[in-house]
Amino acid sequence: MGTFLSFARVFSTLMTTRSLQGTPSSFTIKIHREHYERLMKTDIGTAKQLLTECRQNGTGLPTFNYSDLWDLMAIVNAAERMNVPVMVSSYTAVAEALGLDVCQAMAGALSRRSKIPIINHLDHGNVELCIRAIDAGYPSVMIDGAEQPLEENIRMTREVVQYAHRKHVIVEGEIGKIKGQGTEGDFEGGSYLAEVDEAVELAVQTGVDSLAVGIGTAHGFYTEEPKIHFDRLQELAAAVDVPLVLHGGTGIPDQDLKKAISLGITKVNVGTMIQTTYLRKLREELIRAGDYPCTIDVMSKVLPHIEEILVDRIRVITDTGGQKP
Repeated sequence: MGTFLSFARVFSTLMTTRSLQGTPSSFTIKIHREHYERLMKTDIGTAKQLLTECRQNGTGLPTFNYSDLWDLMAIVNAAERMNVPVMVSSYTAVAEALGLDVCQAMAGALSRRSKIPIINHLDHGNVELCIRAIDAGYPSVMIDGAEQPLEENIRMTREVVQYAHRKHVIVEGEIGKIKGQGTEGDFEGGSYLAEVDEAVELAVQTGVDSLAVGIGTAHGFYTEEPKIHFDRLQELAAAVDVPLVLHGGTGIPDQDLKKAISLGITKVNVGTMIQTTYLRKLREELIRAGDYPCTIDVMSKVLPHIEEILVDRIRVITDTGGQKP
């Protein structure tokens, strides 16, 4: 009960009563539709408020990567079933393949018809892509300068932050490395861990709104039990005065994910399990449909499988009881 009430507090400043029925924990939250739509146009309101309130309440903010309109719809459907706000995230390859304007148009259309906040986000962008995403209407972007020396990371992040904040867009930075599948390279020993003093310097020098931190998580599926450095996470959470972000949410044991949130993680990114479920179930349904498949018929059978894993992840990410350690 406490988990979902913490989400109610996220919306405590929004003004019209709407009753939510049939959820794991039914409650009444206050939403003023016109106020919400106005905030979506100056999105530092809704997006930053969600990050801030979730951090204060010790609640995770689910963030899911999408590849196209179909899995994006599954994400929104799952979020509405759970009555939980989410961020929807386009990885750089998706943003480039579909087009930033197309990604924002899809997410924007679904957010406008949704009864809960749906925030579109660019994942792992460089400076040029972040600026293009901001110009395309993205309310949130991530600038990934973690592979660069600290001074260059700060310069890149500051450039994006300054441009973004003039447009009322929030920015996520990164310090340390997120391991896995060649996305950012292979790192030995503790070289992927975020250094506390560097994280503080990056946050202070750039004015970034949230910070992804390397604490042992990895993109893709884990080939062995993930080792999250909770001690380093505690140090980072105590020192850095912005919400912290965990990448590589696929395959982390539920208890470890909940512990990470309780120790200071706010935004939790999940991507690989969505894409894998989508494509596996799509293959199964195409085989079952034979030589003359109908897109709508096939996808109507695929989407529920994607939604179920999303509902499960939302439940885990938000099931912290709203308590700080």
